Amino acid sequence: QTGSFLVVGYFINTLVTQLRIQQTTLEQANTQLTHYASTLEHLTISRERNRMARELHDTLAHTLSALSVQLETVKAYWNVDSEAAQTMLDRSLDATRSGLQETRRALKSLRASPLDDLGLNLALRKMAESAAKRANLKLDLTVPDRIPSLAPDVEQCIYRVAQEAVANVTHHANAHNLKVELTANGHGISLLVRDDGRGFKEASTNNTEHFGLPGMRERAQLVGGQLAIDSQPGRGTQIHLTIHEREP
Repeated sequence: QTGSFLVVGYFINTLVTQLRIQQTTLEQANTQLTHYASTLEHLTISRERNRMARELHDTLAHTLSALSVQLETVKAYWNVDSEAAQTMLDRSLDATRSGLQETRRALKSLRASPLDDLGLNLALRKMAESAAKRANLKLDLTVPDRIPSLAPDVEQCIYRVAQEAVANVTHHANAHNLKVELTANGHGISLLVRDDGRGFKEASTNNTEHFGLPGMRERAQLVGGQLAIDSQPGRGTQIHLTIHEREP
């Protein structure tokens, strides 16, 4: 039995080491991308590289960081309480699978945008309906048949913020109801995503980083918009994006 403990301990130690190396590599790549983007001549290319860095960082960095902590805990518990350690190891494996799914989703979204084929209206509808169906949520969806002509970066911002907000609902909120509303008037356009899930403390840095909220805010700022977040534990979350009208 001692031999099996040594083998498992060696395996866990190897995993932890590999995760640390991967996380360091990811952080270096993210820093290099951000630095390179700031020196590019064309602003559109700069924004696109920043977007790619955000997508990869938000998807991978938090998963790898949490997994590293979990495996360190397993390593500490293994010779003290092997049953508890096994339970934590199972949770780590679940987190690994979930992270892999999120990585695949992020890479797929980087390769092509549904906006290219469907336009903003249909892309929003399809994304929200598909997410609600997968998570067994009751969906209240309001998207006008026609909206004013928008600049491509504005459409991209609206869609990506909606996509991230809806993904947070399906993956973290434990909600029953989801509301997605897009409205346009003479002053601009606004997006509302609301759920009745568990919510979170807005002052918690860990929560805001984990849910990708800094990335949403940065997207909004890049197109001159504002992002308002209203959430409390046990009372759900509301994400409200507003963008004032400008020429496409």
